[in-house]
Amino acid sequence: MAEPEKKWRISPGKGLLLALLLAVALLAALGKFTRPDRTGDYPAAIMVDGTVYLVSVNPLPAGTVDEAEITGCVDSYTETFPEKDGQQNFSREAALPYAPAEGGLALLHDGAWYLCVPAQVDGDGVLLPGGDRP
Repeated sequence: MAEPEKKWRISPGKGLLLALLLAVALLAALGKFTRPDRTGDYPAAIMVDGTVYLVSVNPLPAGTVDEAEITGCVDSYTETFPEKDGQQNFSREAALPYAPAEGGLALLHDGAWYLCVPAQVDGDGVLLPGGDRP
């Protein structure tokens, strides 16, 4: 003789608890993806003497910068927008030398000099429109 089929039932209290747990898990997952944080894509930048400079995409022509005019190095890497002197956010090299240049600074990276121009930021350090990479 065939046994009667068992029907699985979840009591109303357990069903409500399960629904709440699923909702909390979903909200936690959504919060992780929508929460603003300080990580993400930033334009290549350095900070020297309290000023953030954006690094140009194209190198300067050879011979533009005299290495005898090097005045310092950025030697600290950050994964965010630079907030302290000597920080940069695009290379993990030990130290990147810089020298004064027309319009800003010249930065030596991978054997080429790149023009760095002062970034336009508001009082909260947010990059303003028009302050994008040169």
